Amino acid sequence: MPEYRQDPLSRRWVIIGGDRAGRPNEFVEATVRQSTLLCPFCVGNETETPEAVATYPANGKGGWTVRVVPNKYPAVTPDASACPTCQPLSPVVVSAAVPGFGRHEVIIESPRHVASLSELTSAEAEAVFTVYRERLAQLKAEGRFRYVQIFKNVGSSAGASLEHVHSQLVALPGVPEVVQQELTASAEHFQQHKKSLLPEIIANELAAASRIVGETQNLVAFCPYASRVAYEVWVAPRQHSPRFEDAKPGELGELARIMRDVIGRIERAVGQSAYNYFLHTQPFDMPAADHYHWHIEILPRLTKLAGFEWGTGCFINPFLPEACAEHLRTV
Repeated sequence: MPEYRQDPLSRRWVIIGGDRAGRPNEFVEATVRQSTLLCPFCVGNETETPEAVATYPANGKGGWTVRVVPNKYPAVTPDASACPTCQPLSPVVVSAAVPGFGRHEVIIESPRHVASLSELTSAEAEAVFTVYRERLAQLKAEGRFRYVQIFKNVGSSAGASLEHVHSQLVALPGVPEVVQQELTASAEHFQQHKKSLLPEIIANELAAASRIVGETQNLVAFCPYASRVAYEVWVAPRQHSPRFEDAKPGELGELARIMRDVIGRIERAVGQSAYNYFLHTQPFDMPAADHYHWHIEILPRLTKLAGFEWGTGCFINPFLPEACAEHLRTV
């Protein structure tokens, strides 16, 4: 029997279950490995990218572990002269077109030509999340942006144009609508119940245990109650933590381990599928909030969005998150 479920954080509705489910890996598109000779992100091809804005050396051994470069085909422009009306931390005017001021960067996560976060070593993955934190802190210090969206696309059906493992960030003068909705829901919940919403969700998930995928001392990975897609997983701290840029170094190593583990489990469960993940954190211009909580959302791309999803904003997920979590725990 299908169910309507609502995510309490985004207040987004989904339809779970029904008779639409086949085997998940029937939907996985075969991946074609790309040649390293033509890859601009591989070591030795550094001149094929714009000049790096940050390079992280390989522990004194020469070379690099992570490079951050401007996106060669940016969605927004960092040129403030192209947007004379854009002031630091000013909200986007939605009633009229304004120049696309912002910053678009690519985080090249390894000199090695691998495709997925699960193929990085623990040290390499920790370096990636350390770079996330440092880029957030740097862009916050510039005082020109309100929000930075960090995200990863893996596989062509997830929007990746290059196979080599990488993430992206887009710094914006405004707060994205979906993040604003989370802020609103979290603030209203805190006002009514004097509790932070996401930590309460996590406590409930731990108590129920049916959607838990994995946990560490400080972090929990779970399939959300109103999962949009099969094998969707969220990773979040157990304790209240509004800003990712305030994460401690030890926590980043722990985050790297659980992220590699979860993505590896997804890949073993359904095959080498495409996926996206993205980080939601508190906007820069807010004081540390009692109610908001940073988290990472992982969405495997096993099925395609179609007319119903685009027309209604309501996702159809044929796979129960409880069943997905159980499968991920066993692989």
